[in-house]
Amino acid sequence: MKTITLKTEEDFFEYLDKLSKNLGKPKSQIIREAVLEYGEKIKREKIHKKMENLAKKLSKDKNYLKEIKEFEMLGEDIIE
Repeated sequence: MKTITLKTEEDFFEYLDKLSKNLGKPKSQIIREAVLEYGEKIKREKIHKKMENLAKKLSKDKNYLKEIKEFEMLGEDIIE
């Protein structure tokens, strides 16, 4: 395992120390979990942005809209 040195403000250190005691977890574990969760959040945001851009692009394509309507009609046929 590698070691990282982190310089922080006193307030942050006290917050992390209280969090560590309340959760019963070492400070290093809390920081690792936070960094991994932040990385996943960034990944999700990028995916959502790409999906939004694709949706905007596809909404301008009349053929795409026609195919969606046909697909939706297929769903109605299956239910009936």
